[in-house]
Amino acid sequence: MTVSKKTDDLLSNVRILVVVDDHLLRSVLLEQLGFEGVKYFAEAATAAHVFTQIDAFMPDLILLDVQLPDGNGFEICARLRQSGFDKPILMLTGQDDESDIIKGLEAGANDYIAKPMRIGELLARIKAQLRQYRASDDVRFTIGNSDFLPADKTVLDNLSGKIITLTEKETLILKKLFRSWPADVSKDNLLLEVWGLQPDISTHTLETHIYRLRQKLTRISTQQFINTTGQGYQLNKTFADAQ
Repeated sequence: MTVSKKTDDLLSNVRILVVVDDHLLRSVLLEQLGFEGVKYFAEAATAAHVFTQIDAFMPDLILLDVQLPDGNGFEICARLRQSGFDKPILMLTGQDDESDIIKGLEAGANDYIAKPMRIGELLARIKAQLRQYRASDDVRFTIGNSDFLPADKTVLDNLSGKIITLTEKETLILKKLFRSWPADVSKDNLLLEVWGLQPDISTHTLETHIYRLRQKLTRISTQQFINTTGQGYQLNKTFADAQ
């Protein structure tokens, strides 16, 4: 373990599990995390090792590589979520491919970063996810006959009992639209709120997420939940009775 040379209250007590099969990259990440003030971290190089580390180390956040010798990060992420692990998972991707990004987010990842990554950007993503997780609350919004629960990343249809599971990004988008209503939210504002200062993220990525969110919500209502405006998007006032 590298001796910490910096102090950061957010990182000083966090437990980070680094899942990367490349020994050199894994070593560099562990060294940099230690330098930035992380005192508690563990490592894994295979999918099998991940699950033993989860029980033994109990991480607060996981850095998960997409490619591992005995599996891929998408499958591991999905299994972790199915087993009840609800803390932040950041995927480390080898290429900035939108289909892989969406696949990772659908598997339950909170965010992603493409390799080779800049350590400053990686740390910013880690801190953002830790803050979002700690700020998670039990607020409940009413959407017609359904309830939106941001903390659970779900929309529950109270009539049929059907539950729609949202990705982290979809949850953040919907929560931002609720809290901004009756004003609309510009695309730039949503990009900044949901993705942070990521120069490689375009409005096309946002539009793709909005499309997929709308598709999910049609399972519980034929009415449009999210309207497109001249500036960006607005929650349909029919469903905007926030509680």
